[in-house]
Amino acid sequence: MQAVKKKLFNKFLMTVLGLLLLVAAFNLTVPAAVLAASDTLEITGDGVTAPVKLTLAQLKEMDQDQYLYSAINTWPTKKWYVGKGVKLRDLLTRAGITSEAGLIKFTSTDSYTVTLTVKELLQDKRYRFPNFKTVGGGGDGDGHIPGDPSGKVEVEPLIGLVSVEGSNNPAYMNDLNCLLLMLGQRTVTEQTGNLFVKYLNKIEVLTNEPEKWDSPQANPDSGAVSAGTMVTLNNIHNDDDKIHYTTDGSVPTLDSPVYNWIASRWWSARADVLGAINHPIGPINKDTTIKAVTIGPGKADSDVATFNYRVAGAEPGDQGQVVNNGETPKQPTMKIVKLAIGQMEASIDGGPYTLDAAPIVNTASGRTLVPVRFVSEALGAEVDWNPDTRQVTITDGGKEIVLTLGSSKVQIGGLVQAADCAPATVPPGRVFVPLRFVSETLGAQVDYEAETRKITIIR
Repeated sequence: MQAVKKKLFNKFLMTVLGLLLLVAAFNLTVPAAVLAASDTLEITGDGVTAPVKLTLAQLKEMDQDQYLYSAINTWPTKKWYVGKGVKLRDLLTRAGITSEAGLIKFTSTDSYTVTLTVKELLQDKRYRFPNFKTVGGGGDGDGHIPGDPSGKVEVEPLIGLVSVEGSNNPAYMNDLNCLLLMLGQRTVTEQTGNLFVKYLNKIEVLTNEPEKWDSPQANPDSGAVSAGTMVTLNNIHNDDDKIHYTTDGSVPTLDSPVYNWIASRWWSARADVLGAINHPIGPINKDTTIKAVTIGPGKADSDVATFNYRVAGAEPGDQGQVVNNGETPKQPTMKIVKLAIGQMEASIDGGPYTLDAAPIVNTASGRTLVPVRFVSEALGAEVDWNPDTRQVTITDGGKEIVLTLGSSKVQIGGLVQAADCAPATVPPGRVFVPLRFVSETLGAQVDYEAETRKITIIR
């Protein structure tokens, strides 16, 4: 009898194991996109009067529209998208969107969220720019090169039931990313690719008043500067919140030049070109006014920041020509520091210098770290180390930078910013800091040669 029971139990166990293996095999054969795809859409929040939950079948029964979109992501890369589905405006009308609505939050089945203001999404006009890949470079990778804005066509935000990314051919559309939030650009340089939400299953309409983005900061700050000065701009996030600026005294808008083309999420991956694309403004050779504003998704534009620079020996508007006072004009002083990853040998203004610890690469972030005292003093700044608080203070004129070991939060002039990598201690007990962040905060330009791993810092 016991033998029979044991045999039946073993048979049952084998059946269960077989079913488990069958389920596992099924999951391996089903694409992740299919498992993540959304088959319902809920519209809710205190900004609608008639919350609704729609099935995919119900969405298919609604009026369908098809749009071709131009888009740029935060790498930045230029891409075409084609989508067919229901206009977002029609869906919000069905849910009874109110005039008090201020924000719209989109959530996917994998918990990815994007929040946009009602103004930027529904009130501002959005377009397809058919020539956005022309002018200066036609490749997809030339996302930092402004395209030709001519011939723009107005498009509506769409919830795509079928779509294709990276092509303008509707024949390639499929439902792998269903449901997909799709939208046009307000200007030919606007980065919107990061706002396309795949597997969308929830829309929350909120009456919250949008907050403002933080205003940009400049280094050096307003004041007297030497001819040839380079100015760097920063804000707290430096990600999909873009800094737009002018150098002619006019008020910057979304149409003005973009400063931080590459979002901070990609800085470690694009270290070889970061300084060339997100490059400082300058050289400043005449009295100049820089105005800058932060514009990004989900918040109102920041207040406009104004930075006024007076160049020693130059009159306003004289294009930087030195006034003839009978004396031989002095050449503007410029610091040039050269070093290489893994090498102890460096140079300052052409003179050899031996480091007591070689520059390294932080493997987690991909950022180059250097001895804080070397890079700071080489650029003319002073360094103080507080072992009790584990903080390094770099002082450059009126600017004070405070870094804390193990923390990516940095105080600059009393304001907290996020560095792309935390300072660390490296044998023989030297404090290492992220090279590019510290150098550019001190107003220097950093160039990196990937092949030779050589770094040049100019200030």
